[in-house]
Amino acid sequence: MARLTLDEGGEVRRFKLSSGKLTFGSGEGATLKLSSEDVAERHGVIEMGPEGATLQLAKGVMPAKAGGAQISGSYLMKDGQAVSIGSAKLTVQYDEGEGPAKPKAASTSRRGSSARGKGGSGGGRVASSRRQQSKGPAIPAGVVAGAVVLVLVIVAFMLLNQTSKGLAGENFDFTAEWNRYQRERQDDPVGARATLTQLAAEQLTPDQRRMVEKAETVKDELMDELDDSVRNTGINPWKDARLINYSESKWNPKGERPHARVFMNRAKWFVDEFPTHPDVDRVRRLMDRIGPVAELDSDDTLEDIRWEVWGLTAAEPKDFRGGFGAIDRFAATAAGPDATGAEQLRQELVTAEKEFYEEKLADAAVVYDRVTYPKKYDPSEAIDDMVRIIVCCQTEALRDDAAQRLLQITEFTPALLNGYKRSNPASQPFRYKRLLGEADIRAFAEENGLE
Repeated sequence: MARLTLDEGGEVRRFKLSSGKLTFGSGEGATLKLSSEDVAERHGVIEMGPEGATLQLAKGVMPAKAGGAQISGSYLMKDGQAVSIGSAKLTVQYDEGEGPAKPKAASTSRRGSSARGKGGSGGGRVASSRRQQSKGPAIPAGVVAGAVVLVLVIVAFMLLNQTSKGLAGENFDFTAEWNRYQRERQDDPVGARATLTQLAAEQLTPDQRRMVEKAETVKDELMDELDDSVRNTGINPWKDARLINYSESKWNPKGERPHARVFMNRAKWFVDEFPTHPDVDRVRRLMDRIGPVAELDSDDTLEDIRWEVWGLTAAEPKDFRGGFGAIDRFAATAAGPDATGAEQLRQELVTAEKEFYEEKLADAAVVYDRVTYPKKYDPSEAIDDMVRIIVCCQTEALRDDAAQRLLQITEFTPALLNGYKRSNPASQPFRYKRLLGEADIRAFAEENGLE
């Protein structure tokens, strides 16, 4: 499977690149979010196909560069070649047999050899070679013996590194799989775990078994560290926008209690969920400065709840479920003007949720209409729009409608649903669970052997 590496100012992120499309840009809606300057909200798409990864830039955006040349429009990414977009660099590494075909090396024909023998035809050269062989061996006997020994060593090595039969078939290559595991330990912890599990299930030699068992003894600790690293990297865009930038924005939560409470609630979740993140200490220092203003020990006011709801639903990923939950908690003990205000806030949120639902339906209708909008046709974006409705919305009728529409999209496959399970975003760890919370999708998962 191909792998995509994103390098932005020394911060490196790595991803698996499977078949399908991956959108990139600076907007919240981009699958791969870039923070580099001059990057549009939806700068382009990378599509993995039979010939390799094709980078397609949107019209009117800043061009990219590859191999010193400026590119715009469509570009087939070469193995290991960096494509620069602003200060960001995107690089694809293909597994053997993937990607653009590499040019064949020029053959080295032995021109002029016929001039050294009699006759210029190929047949003449062959005959000449046979006459030389008839005179005796041209290679010294010691060299021949050495070659025989070398062949025996190679055969023995191949036998040691190849099981008779296994899950990967009769030609299972232990050395190749072990080397892949070693590479994946650094770049792809999930893939490394899967590779090691497969190796353990094969018919191995005693030496190979010892290697795998030794790796398994330290696997959990190593994989946990790598998983933390990947997860910490995944939360960075959310952390930058919702914590660091928010603490320095025009809202300035250091000066106003409702804004400070929004910050503190976010920061507490971040510190609890990402204790190994390198910015935890920085966030804790901000909490020390902003905490006294937030007055978290005091009861919520209607204004506090209004800003809490705003913090949950103003930008994507929106969480209307959390917003309605905050209103419900406040309304349970509110009276008089507070109760009236809470009900008004609820109605405002109902309207906002309905607008979000209609906006996503409209977006999906465009990208899934091949006839009217052939250049915008992208089933993956239509699927993503329906998933957002299901994950974000509280109203059951809206979620049910989106679930039924999602299952009608033929490109929504069991493998894709399983992909959501493996790639839950760090800022929405509940995404897969909420998808399966819909009866129709849960039935679809069960029918196809998914949990």
